[in-house]
Amino acid sequence: MTEIGLGFGSNVGDKIANLNRAMERVFTGESVHFVAASSIWRTAPWGYVEQDWFANACAVGRTDMSPEEALAFTQSVEEELGREKTFRWGPRLIDVDILYLGDEKVATERLIVPHKEMFNRAFVLAPLAEIRPDLVLDGVAIRDAAAKVDVEGFAKLSPPWRPRALPSQ
Repeated sequence: MTEIGLGFGSNVGDKIANLNRAMERVFTGESVHFVAASSIWRTAPWGYVEQDWFANACAVGRTDMSPEEALAFTQSVEEELGREKTFRWGPRLIDVDILYLGDEKVATERLIVPHKEMFNRAFVLAPLAEIRPDLVLDGVAIRDAAAKVDVEGFAKLSPPWRPRALPSQ
């Protein structure tokens, strides 16, 4: 199994509940086995800034999916939870991004892994540094990258999501 890093974001409706539902969906079943999740952070919009604030989190799991299978899976989660296409960097009920997939390097029209904008996004680096500070991607440690980004206005909103305990048998 390979480690997969995922970024979650929402700025429509109950943002924290949207992230929790998305993580519940991702980590329920056999596709991705839960390893760790960050706190949920309140962050400023990025790209298109004339919109409401975001709730963002990162989570790490283990999977046997190929990059294309992982993309199809994350897009199906977004669709199930009601994401509607708007415009680039626009408001969204839920966003589930593949940040990395082990040591995979992918550059296709549909998918770039590691995520091409990850090192420019404080809303990814701050939560990812909580759970994978020593991770090195493209020669850069997440801890070092996170230390260089502006997190002014960011605040932790919620403790990390955790899978529900399974009933005793």
